Amino acid sequence: MKFFKWWIRALLIVAIVVALGATWWLYQSSHEAMQPQRRTQPSQLAPNVTRRTSSKDSSSSKGTSKSHKQTTNKSKSKTPAKRKKVTVVALGDSLTQGVGDQAKDGGYVGQIKTKLTDKDQLNVTTHNYGKAGDRSDQILKRLNQSPAMQKQVANADAITMTVGGNDLMQGLQTATLSGKSTVTQMDAVVAATQQKYATKLLSLLTAVRNLNTNAPIFLFSIYNPVYVYFANVDQLNTYITGFNQVTKATANNISKLYFMNINERLSYGQYDTVAKRSALAAKDAKANNNNSFDGQNVEKALVGGSTGELNDYLSPADHFHPNHLGYSKMTATLYKTMQDHQSWMPK
Repeated sequence: MKFFKWWIRALLIVAIVVALGATWWLYQSSHEAMQPQRRTQPSQLAPNVTRRTSSKDSSSSKGTSKSHKQTTNKSKSKTPAKRKKVTVVALGDSLTQGVGDQAKDGGYVGQIKTKLTDKDQLNVTTHNYGKAGDRSDQILKRLNQSPAMQKQVANADAITMTVGGNDLMQGLQTATLSGKSTVTQMDAVVAATQQKYATKLLSLLTAVRNLNTNAPIFLFSIYNPVYVYFANVDQLNTYITGFNQVTKATANNISKLYFMNINERLSYGQYDTVAKRSALAAKDAKANNNNSFDGQNVEKALVGGSTGELNDYLSPADHFHPNHLGYSKMTATLYKTMQDHQSWMPK
């Protein structure tokens, strides 16, 4: 019986990886083809003060004294105080690009710009260099090959980054396609993938820091996009946690870098208590054990057909990327971290 449960779990992980990988890459590729990358977006700011004139003032304007006219003209000539300028450069994968958020200027990059503009009264310019599907080495390659990108990074006041999800996915897919499907084999592949990722991530972060020695770097963690559908499967959570630990440890080698863990918030979604997650795991276990763990049934579970559940923070279009609410959660974490570390704030 123990062996049977182990074997079923191994098959489930393999099936999840296959279905997850196919959906992930297909959606990102189609999204990239349909939606151009967001680039420089200077703030469009309205004046702080707008002078209002009532109808009574207009009708009595002929009787206005000369001194009053001079005062009025003087007040009209005043311009609002200039807002201090801030440039935020965003590097990374689809989460930086904003895949899954259909709102105009969506994603956390667009949302943090709005938040800094409204709450801190800043004139914010963003440069979004997120690209769906990119691994850590591919982000670095784009940076090395683009003088314009290098210039923006060098001149940034603050730098944000999402990275790691596609590195993990590559390792899991490689293991599955090469026939390494047992839990032990998958564990070994993920461990090796983590080591390679640590080296590639350090190269990326070092390159960014060499271009800009002062700007703080705000680095997001990765999360488990299929937790809600397979809350009874621990292995994927273990891989995600391990990858985040590698990211955090690697980031400790870079000065002024702040790691932001969004794993629990986006993975668990609305299941924000232990009791809710326990009930969900029991429900998922019952639903999943009634299925054979092939790609078709896993795909059915990924669209809510198995358990009838969805993650409120993820896009219903692909069940992987955040929706507008999910990006709002990311933005809230980013904004708080930026407020806690204000070296980027103009004096």
